[in-house]
Amino acid sequence: MKKLIVTAAALALFAGAAQAQTDGALSATSSTGTFDVTATVVPMVRISGLDDITLTIDPATLANNFGTTNGRTQFCVFSNVDAAGSYKVQVLGRAGDGRANPYGLAGQNTGTQLNHTVGYWDSAAYNSVNALFMRPSITRASINTQAGQARATTTDCSSNGLGGSNASINVGIRNAEAIAALADTYAGELTVVVSVP
Repeated sequence: MKKLIVTAAALALFAGAAQAQTDGALSATSSTGTFDVTATVVPMVRISGLDDITLTIDPATLANNFGTTNGRTQFCVFSNVDAAGSYKVQVLGRAGDGRANPYGLAGQNTGTQLNHTVGYWDSAAYNSVNALFMRPSITRASINTQAGQARATTTDCSSNGLGGSNASINVGIRNAEAIAALADTYAGELTVVVSVP
């Protein structure tokens, strides 16, 4: 019986919360009623502003690239999850050698592969020392207020949002990989997946 009473009381409380409006009294001058307004903003993320990366590897490049030819794209991640703009990120692409070069590009004429690395940094100013070393099978945690950035407050923050771009990706082709590769144009697509943590 006690269990039944508790259940009934809980239902009564729920019903009261769901009907918080009040009716006004009959009056010859004025009558006042009230009601509650509830709005729920769900967690959301969006990536925008990615640019293609094109690299040319020639003798001059190999002589001056400090061991790796790099190409970068700056872009923006919007997240309203918390004040830090937290999100998770994964970079998908063709598999590389599975070791130091996790990603690969396909030769358009030779059918061979050119392996490369992907670094992710949750700031527009890429930091090669602290960047996240990505692998297709790994999802990493990031924030979009890294290095003192303000959290983006528009969903297309790469072009007109607070702070502009707030993330960057670096594609690196090590000289040893480039020299071992056959002359060809190597191409591939990387897919950046940002998600709610």
